[in-house]
Amino acid sequence: MSTTTRPQLTVRNRVGLVIAGVLGAADLSGPSPAAVATLVFVPQYSVEPVELLVLAGFAVALMLGLATVVGVIVTWIRGNRIAARVVAAARVVSLLMTALVFLVQGQGQLAAWVFVIAAAVVILDIVAIILVLSRPVQSHLTHGDP
Repeated sequence: MSTTTRPQLTVRNRVGLVIAGVLGAADLSGPSPAAVATLVFVPQYSVEPVELLVLAGFAVALMLGLATVVGVIVTWIRGNRIAARVVAAARVVSLLMTALVFLVQGQGQLAAWVFVIAAAVVILDIVAIILVLSRPVQSHLTHGDP
């Protein structure tokens, strides 16, 4: 007879959750890098309701930040792998939105620090996703099994 317990979070998982939590809090606290990337990218194209698209970009970034923070809390407290996947999915979408900065035409119009911050956020998102999704340790309690 064997009894299994829920998976315990590893140090890697916890470091990834901390990074994701900081990025999610940044999305909630102000203009997130994903929202700024949307603001920079959308006016490059002649889409009619530019204000509506920029507002939608800010709203999506806010929802991604909220999903990240809530997912981090649930994953940290309960060790829930579904919540960890929600955190990773929110960070992937945020990463894709932030990567829009690198597609802006006429890149000489943007200061170099914009690209540095966007690159740092993309790298941190990738690291957080990998660490959050890394396999936790599975505890097995066995009774009488060799």
